[in-house]
Amino acid sequence: MQSATLYSLYLDAARRYSDRTALLYKSEGKFERIRHAELLKMVDTAAANLLNLGIHKGDTVGIFSTNRPEWAITDLAACKLGAVVVPVYPSTPATALEFILNDARIKMLVVENSELLQTAMTARLNMSSNLDLIVINSKGVDDAAVLQFENALLTQGEAGEASYDVSSKDIASIVYTSGTSGTPKGVVLTHANIIANVQAVITRFRVTHRDVTVSYLPLCHMFERTCGYYSVLFCGGSVAYAESLDTVREDVAAIRPTVLIAVPRVLEKAFEKSVNAVHRKSSVGQWLVASCMRNLNHLSNLKYQNDSIPLSLRIKCFLLNGFVGSGFRHLAGGRLRLVASGGAPLDKNIAKAFHILGFNIVEGYGLTETSPVVACNSPVNNKLGTVGKPLDGVQVKLGKDDEILVKGPNVMRGYLNNPEATREVIDPDGWFHTGDQGVFDEEGYLKITGRIKDLIVTSYGKNISAAAIESRINASPFISQVLVVGDRKKYITALVVPDWTAVGHWAKGAGIKYDSILLLAEGDSVVDLIQTEVAEATKGSASYEKPKDFRIIPEEFTVENGQLTLTLKLRRNVITETYKDLIDSMYSKKETSNVE
Repeated sequence: MQSATLYSLYLDAARRYSDRTALLYKSEGKFERIRHAELLKMVDTAAANLLNLGIHKGDTVGIFSTNRPEWAITDLAACKLGAVVVPVYPSTPATALEFILNDARIKMLVVENSELLQTAMTARLNMSSNLDLIVINSKGVDDAAVLQFENALLTQGEAGEASYDVSSKDIASIVYTSGTSGTPKGVVLTHANIIANVQAVITRFRVTHRDVTVSYLPLCHMFERTCGYYSVLFCGGSVAYAESLDTVREDVAAIRPTVLIAVPRVLEKAFEKSVNAVHRKSSVGQWLVASCMRNLNHLSNLKYQNDSIPLSLRIKCFLLNGFVGSGFRHLAGGRLRLVASGGAPLDKNIAKAFHILGFNIVEGYGLTETSPVVACNSPVNNKLGTVGKPLDGVQVKLGKDDEILVKGPNVMRGYLNNPEATREVIDPDGWFHTGDQGVFDEEGYLKITGRIKDLIVTSYGKNISAAAIESRINASPFISQVLVVGDRKKYITALVVPDWTAVGHWAKGAGIKYDSILLLAEGDSVVDLIQTEVAEATKGSASYEKPKDFRIIPEEFTVENGQLTLTLKLRRNVITETYKDLIDSMYSKKETSNVE
């Protein structure tokens, strides 16, 4: 019997739930539906046409596009043939794309539009082999050599029941890590790697054919691909594609999802917007929200401690939840049963704020190299402040310096064309060394404590987790981003990007007039505000864990300026190099008495 593949899993689901909605996409401002039976037919047709275009088992097919139905069609069609899918972030510049095209020996690239097509053509100039291009949206494309997706892949041909020699051991995808520094590495994942993770996630998240999700995080990232695409679609559920990042809120309200995949940065932004909206309310409105949060938090604590709950508190929380909490939940459509957060640590205070308002946020942990989920909480057993317990079939232990080591069917085969890098992370016993630090609590829940590469070692020999301090400071409603520095220095300092919307409202309330953000940033009042927020966030920390100085950065760290990875993680080396003089200025001045 042929072993399971990604295509065979979807084939089974599509046949069982043929009349249910598989995909939703925006067309002329309105969501259109594709049923599972229709999607399966498109996938089979595309597979037959890919074969006619010369794509065979083992060939690499790239997808250079945002999330949309054609992404899934290409992916599943390639999987049916045993071809290898290489997803490429739409923001990838030509130089990085050129490296990926050559390193993965991509034979065909499916491109979203004319803009990305130009990037692909520039990258193709220095390719060592031929590359066929297929464009999804052909508007503005007049090159006859470029095939149009609909004509090339969705025209009726011989499709359907042909047998393809594909097994679970075959490579399904090569996923390039965005990387916080250095050249990206191609993570080689087999069908078995991804399927093991998908099945474990379905069990842990209790996904069924009734679930609906809104897809807005890049499908190039394994978190969205495994948890927000395969896990939902393979259960017969529905995936709705957000029109853009700018329309996520209104798309969520329209689709009313039951499951949502998020990264901490998205949740932090949502929390900041909510806090800012509360600040703009009347005094009565502010009191109501504050009272709701305070009482719901008290109720949550009593439940967690298994203490008795006074009747008066129950009544109060019932009323406040109806007046205030339901309003917050309505913004997400009112059906949301699960929000899965991953990709980076989520601040516990933000997680709890969402939790007491009725959002079931479950935090997890994983890496591209582990397909990606290693551990996560479940809707039933959810312990805030942890990333849950390891998935079924996944082994986790702590190595030297509390490094998290992983072994299981979800661990990658290795890095493409890079055996040395593979040997550096997978030891002879098969344990994958994550580079992350963690600790297990008495109940077996895993907590991420830092990343070895992000560990700051001061000249006094103090080991400090930069990420942990940044997470606490980021919880301030007036701070959007922060980078803590101080490796081999006597003390740590910080670069702070304020949330200028919140700061602007604060300044207006305080009667502070300003002509520009730059002038506001240079004012003593804002410096004092940020200093107070940093001090409050690190209150209770050890003295050496408190930044002794900081500098305000008016411009955000973004993917576009190269200071964030494509998965929204800080590129520490890029930021520190960009602001080297500013950082040096915090150490060149004469030390004050509060510096250890």
